[in-house]
Amino acid sequence: MPKAKKKTPVRVRRSKKKSSLGLYLLAGVAAVFALWFLIREPLPPETNNKSYANEEPTVAAKHKDKKQTKKKHANKKIASKKQNHKKHADKKPESSATASHKPAKQAKKSKAEPVVQPVVVDLEVYIKGAIDKLGINKTFYRRRKKADTITYSVPIDRSSMDLIYANMIFKGELERGGGKLIKGIEGTAKQSLIFSSSHDRNKYIIDIYYDKKLYAEKKNPRTIAIVVDDFGAIGGDLLDGFLAVDKNVCFAIFPDEKNSVLTMERATAMRRETIIHVPMEPIGYPKINPGKNAIFMQYDEGTIDKLLNHFIKQLPDCKGINNHMGSLATTDEDLMRSVMTTLKKHNMFFLDSRTSNVSVAYSIAQKAHLKAYRNDIFLDSPNISTANLNAKLAQIIDLSATRNNVIAITHCHSKEKLQYLKTFISRLKAAGFTVVPLSQIGHYNVPELL
Repeated sequence: MPKAKKKTPVRVRRSKKKSSLGLYLLAGVAAVFALWFLIREPLPPETNNKSYANEEPTVAAKHKDKKQTKKKHANKKIASKKQNHKKHADKKPESSATASHKPAKQAKKSKAEPVVQPVVVDLEVYIKGAIDKLGINKTFYRRRKKADTITYSVPIDRSSMDLIYANMIFKGELERGGGKLIKGIEGTAKQSLIFSSSHDRNKYIIDIYYDKKLYAEKKNPRTIAIVVDDFGAIGGDLLDGFLAVDKNVCFAIFPDEKNSVLTMERATAMRRETIIHVPMEPIGYPKINPGKNAIFMQYDEGTIDKLLNHFIKQLPDCKGINNHMGSLATTDEDLMRSVMTTLKKHNMFFLDSRTSNVSVAYSIAQKAHLKAYRNDIFLDSPNISTANLNAKLAQIIDLSATRNNVIAITHCHSKEKLQYLKTFISRLKAAGFTVVPLSQIGHYNVPELL
């Protein structure tokens, strides 16, 4: 029988596997040991310090030498500055000596950027400023303070100004000083304005009211301004007749009429004042026709501006305007604001003819900071009879008891009206009135509010 083969190759393979496994284990242990060696904690601080000191003694010495050298130079400079300071101490003030130790860059910076101190505004300064602008005697007004409320009681002369005007002056001045209007209370004989301040916790109340007794002894000359409406169409002897009356009588001229420019030129030559008589929509339109180129309710601001500029260009010597009819137009705030915007650009005044009892034209003109006037009486309405003349004269005398300036309007349609005007002027002068140009009357003119 043949001999069985040995399984030596199998045993050889097993022994090789065992040997390889051992090598891998040994390599792993070595790798772990090497990794531990790399990441182990550093030596204590004392050991490290000693090693660095031993390794770089020359570098440390060099740094030390440099510091000592710089210190010596600095000490020398300080000593030199002290000596110079002692030499010039008698000549330079203390502030200059102190400033000399400051770096130049810092001095330049402080010069370019000065420190701005906050300004504390006293609102009472502006209240008193408004009182001065109104021309009120300092002994007339009263000031009282209760807790956080300061009240000023300011009496005004009805013959010199009205409450709307005084209200505007106070409002303008206080808002300029940082005041904020909280509330306004309006009455026929008294108005109150309540303001807060952005600078303190006080509440400021300004009471403005008419005081007849306080101003009873005040004597003012009685003046009257007379405006004659509807010039432009008339000419010849009738125009000559009106041009011959007192030269302080003002002519209101229709634009776009055959004698409009001629009337203006002749009036200007004799230094008579003229204004533009602007047609405006009445309540009865279209049955009542205001005439050509009138201002109507449906017109926007651009259309109104264009129309008024046309009138002003045609009649450049006129100082202002007044309304012809306009009983509807003068009640509309938006329309009247548009009118005042154009007038302000040309530095012209406005006379409210007061063809409506609810006209807002005068107050809108004041709010726009225009010179503003309003008619007190129509001299030739309803007629030009002697009885009417006497009645109107009596009314003017009554008005002068509460105001020393009166404004009256009449018309130029006929010779009879011319004669009526001449008689009226004669009677007025006999009663102690002086006829003055409209622009020179004691109008409620708003001063600059800045």
